[in-house]
Amino acid sequence: MGMFRSINNEKIGFILNYLSTNIEYLSMTKALKLLYIIDETSIKETGSPITWLDYKVWEMGPVAVDIYNEIKRNEIICYQGKELTVSDYINLNVVDNGGREEIYLKPKVDFNDRIFNNYELNLLDIVVFKFGNWNAHDLIKYLHEENSLWHKTVKEHNLEEVFAKGKKRTNYSIEFTELIQDDPILYLANKAAQEALEFQQRLADYGEK
Repeated sequence: MGMFRSINNEKIGFILNYLSTNIEYLSMTKALKLLYIIDETSIKETGSPITWLDYKVWEMGPVAVDIYNEIKRNEIICYQGKELTVSDYINLNVVDNGGREEIYLKPKVDFNDRIFNNYELNLLDIVVFKFGNWNAHDLIKYLHEENSLWHKTVKEHNLEEVFAKGKKRTNYSIEFTELIQDDPILYLANKAAQEALEFQQRLADYGEK
């Protein structure tokens, strides 16, 4: 489970809701790529991601496995007896795409901008403006570029060989902090954000007892 999923679940749900509200035919693959781009951009600019999801290095690029498993396989994570799901925020539309099943996301409720700060809202806007018209294939190519975090992780662990053998998934995670390790200010910001969320998590867990 991605760090802090239980306290960020609403945010994650509403990001998917926002993307599906503003992009007409939003496939699951495209939504997962845009989710990653949002978090990677936020890390580079502020030191911390928005969702804190765990992105695994798969052949088709970085994938937030929690979200993939829920949308594709209806596997829902339970945390302290509570289901963490994005189904309150989006509807799924399964379409037969020439013998291949494609899942499209549609908004289920109105977007709630009150749970985001101005930076986050602005970033969502920019990502939709910049990448909203790209297809999933182009986004995959973009995230595979030389020197991308995905590319570096693949090189570091010789994952080309794994993929060449027909294995499409690995358990290696994208390490976002690599992007900011040479920037002491962003690195400190990351630590501070993480500590604040850990504190929030403890309070929430304590409140559940």
